[in-house]
Amino acid sequence: MTDPKETIIDSTARELPGPKHLYRSTTNRAVAGVCGGLGERFGMDVGVVRIGWLVSIFLTLGVSLLIYIALAYLIPKEPAEYAAVKQAPSSDLWQRLKENSTLLWAGLLVLVGAVLLLNNFNLLPWRLEALWRTFWALLLPILLIGAGVFLVLSFTGRAPDLRRLRQSGQRLPLRRSREDRMIAGVCGGLARYLNIDSLVVRIGWVLISVATVGTLGVIVYVAAVLLIPASD
Repeated sequence: MTDPKETIIDSTARELPGPKHLYRSTTNRAVAGVCGGLGERFGMDVGVVRIGWLVSIFLTLGVSLLIYIALAYLIPKEPAEYAAVKQAPSSDLWQRLKENSTLLWAGLLVLVGAVLLLNNFNLLPWRLEALWRTFWALLLPILLIGAGVFLVLSFTGRAPDLRRLRQSGQRLPLRRSREDRMIAGVCGGLARYLNIDSLVVRIGWVLISVATVGTLGVIVYVAAVLLIPASD
């Protein structure tokens, strides 16, 4: 006679995923699920992993971004059965930042301040001043050339019509978000268009602005607000 203790009901039996699997997460994904998978695999806060990776992209001048792209191709996406039974880390700094704009801005200010402090003590792998000089050395001539070309085109009557530029922007599939917005919805709209998390876009925008003394980030953002219409 079969021992009742040895009886297993198939409908309730589950094989839990092995602890050594590393997958790109489909349930905790901001771009390609790499950071989500790393956080779930090693039991770390996924928000800390993402922020650390974004900062590392800034500190390594884009080298970490290339590593992320490589991992996105090398690490397989988690199977549906794995996603259904996996145990995700309980803490999620990323979600708290998304839900609390005050905490988000406080974190961004701390991040910028920390970068500036590290730069003052020569603890960065490069100097912000060198980036700023390079940026201005390229931007100023480009602005002067652009202004000169615009004046010549205006004199000959061939300057682009700003209204026509606005109409061209309206034909683009990209739209500024009305729901996911902190200023004018540019980052939220860009994130929706690229199908990535808007917080990644916002933090990346801040880091680019820091590297370019705020100029590039502000110019591009203002141009996006003027040219890209808001969503319906």
